[in-house]
Amino acid sequence: MPRALFSRDFKDEAQLTASPEDQNSDANGQDGYNEFTIYRGDEGVGLGSSRNLRIDNKVLSDLHPYVQTLSVSNLDSCVALENATFPEKERCSREKFIYRLTTCPELSLGLFSTTGPDGPVAALPTYAHSRPPDSASPTKKSTLVAQVIATKCVSMTVTDESMEYPADWRNGTSLSERHQENGRTIAVHSLAALPEFKGRGLGKIIMKSYLQRMETSGIADRIALLAHDHLIPYYEALGFVNIGKSNVQFGGGEWVNMSYTITESTLGS
Repeated sequence: MPRALFSRDFKDEAQLTASPEDQNSDANGQDGYNEFTIYRGDEGVGLGSSRNLRIDNKVLSDLHPYVQTLSVSNLDSCVALENATFPEKERCSREKFIYRLTTCPELSLGLFSTTGPDGPVAALPTYAHSRPPDSASPTKKSTLVAQVIATKCVSMTVTDESMEYPADWRNGTSLSERHQENGRTIAVHSLAALPEFKGRGLGKIIMKSYLQRMETSGIADRIALLAHDHLIPYYEALGFVNIGKSNVQFGGGEWVNMSYTITESTLGS
């Protein structure tokens, strides 16, 4: 379930933004991924804008992070990251990952680091499932360090039903308890980042990148997620609003509904 791990701010941060020129959703790489680059901006804008990202300078020099749409080919990395981040009762199952990354991969986003065997992520749990970014860089690996996993639903908030998947989904016969393409709510089921980089701002990078993508896509009116009480301020700083206690019982319950409204002024901007 969504749980932010990197809520601490740093001094001497650089402003980052996602390059619009690199956000061509029709330009797929050889591996079938859509990609855009995170680069350092010239002008600074506060954290209130989802168009701008703040991150410790050292993250840039160490990780060279970039975001990329996830697919089922990233399954093992996604599972390893989820297992390293959350307690067992709050983890997404492998079958749920397969379902979500097969049914609606465009709603999931990964933050990757491309480094060599001596890089800062080589000893981390997702590195073993990484692969070279291209044929020209066989000694380097593109390693998943953070992820957002989501589906769409017709309800205004995340529900127990929206988190399930139909047992017979591979046959395409079930119409309930599934991703609902006609829904106008994006239900975020997981915001995860490697614990080894706690306090480095990776959660903010990927969530703000995700908000930007979803805002400009026009596919939803809101983004909903669940949070525990102590993380409410973290999500509020990202633009989410606390809309009350959730009835969801997944992971033992005790969740709060958080909602991010996509306004007309952000669509197509």
